[in-house]
Amino acid sequence: MKNFKYILAVLVLSMGIYSCEDNILETNIDPVNKNSPTINSTVTSVTGMTTMGRGVYTKVIDGFGVYMWFTYGYHETMGDNLTMPWGNFGGRWMNQTESVTLDDGTVVFPPSGGTQPEEVNIRNTRAQGSNNATSHEWRAMYAVNNHANIMLENLEKLEDATPSQTDAFKAWAFWWKAYAYSRLGSMYEEGIINDISFETNSNFVSNTALIAESNRLLSELESIINGTASVAEFDTVLNNLQLSDLNTTIGKAALLENINTLRTRNLVYNTKTNNMTSADWNQVISWSDNGVSDNKNAFIMRSNPDLVNNNWLPSRVTGFWYFPSPRLIQDINPGDARFDAYFRPFVFPNPRGRGIQYGMTHFWSKSPSAIVDNAANTIAMYYAGSLEENELFLAEAKIRTGLIEEGLAHLDAVRTLQSSGLDATVGTLLTEAEALEEIRKERRLGLIMRSVAFYDARRNGVSSGSRTGAVVVDAAGNINTNATIKYGYLDYWPAPENETDFNFSPSTQN
Repeated sequence: MKNFKYILAVLVLSMGIYSCEDNILETNIDPVNKNSPTINSTVTSVTGMTTMGRGVYTKVIDGFGVYMWFTYGYHETMGDNLTMPWGNFGGRWMNQTESVTLDDGTVVFPPSGGTQPEEVNIRNTRAQGSNNATSHEWRAMYAVNNHANIMLENLEKLEDATPSQTDAFKAWAFWWKAYAYSRLGSMYEEGIINDISFETNSNFVSNTALIAESNRLLSELESIINGTASVAEFDTVLNNLQLSDLNTTIGKAALLENINTLRTRNLVYNTKTNNMTSADWNQVISWSDNGVSDNKNAFIMRSNPDLVNNNWLPSRVTGFWYFPSPRLIQDINPGDARFDAYFRPFVFPNPRGRGIQYGMTHFWSKSPSAIVDNAANTIAMYYAGSLEENELFLAEAKIRTGLIEEGLAHLDAVRTLQSSGLDATVGTLLTEAEALEEIRKERRLGLIMRSVAFYDARRNGVSSGSRTGAVVVDAAGNINTNATIKYGYLDYWPAPENETDFNFSPSTQN
């Protein structure tokens, strides 16, 4: 708990960030904060910089769980892992499908509102407040970037740090900047690259440029790590920057693993699967062979009454905020032990008349489970890569390059890790298409609530297109098993008007 007290002190130290790094506050009418706080003199010491570094968690969480509730929820619903029929935080409209064609050929349109792109556009205004779904991830990630910039700008003031200790602080800041640009470039059409704290600029660049900046920072980070003189000093500082409640052990070796998995994310999640080449998949294998090898090495957060409490996805789903999608349920293999562990039958058609696409056949099993729990310090929520995600990258890449049996071994490892109880797929002579289908299904269940479902649906052309053979509960409660859902979702979101109203973007010019 001591670490959380440190963070609360950093909150005071960092006041003003949300009103200047991205102009996100609805009441903000000046893009420059005239009252930028003065960094506390304690930041000139290793102890003070450590406290400052821990404070990045308050930014990535973004308001006591908003990032890991709203943002993760949007990603899961747009990937059709979850459904949300409620208008709070714009959630309903982010997974508003264009149409559903039932088994008998009847075409059903949403009872109100337009397509998802239309509804995103309608709500992308400051007047919408928290209902502007585009604002939340933008705000959180630019707050993270700003916090990292503060650290980097003050490193030269450290009076008692060795070169290796300074390297560790720099590495911490570079990691979070690379992570922020990875998330921004993976979600928005454009954004800003900014290395100056409490300032902004109007040099909007494409999402591909944001991903390139993330990769550049990862390369610089790798050089810093490999060039540090004392691994012991480096690891001591890096471990002290992490919250004790998280039980993570991210030192030099683990950070290198996270770099490789994030590089893989940047490539795979921002490239249409049909456009991936053999060279791309071999690069995925190279990176993932050196990616996250243990979830103790992964960047995580756990619920805690002093920080996120229950304001995050594993708790909010239990209150009927989000339902497991029938399309997720249908993708679970018979005999998978996770099915009974995670879900229970519960037919709920057309919630409040909002649309049959939101209907469900199951709800969450009672808390606690491996993915749902209200208790503090239990479930780990992943910010970036995990062992399972890295293994599934290897599985897909090897299968797509002709190494089907090797790829299936990685798939089986994930299922064993999560106690699925399923028989091994190795040796079952699956074709490439059959093996890839198993990977697709496993990514949905094995990586549920990890904010990657939308990335997968996008790269496979589903979120902007349609799905056939879908399970849909119609308004009368009948379960259709061969329906077609036309999603028609945006591949990337526009920059929020909370930014562009004050910070002119050339792409918004009429």
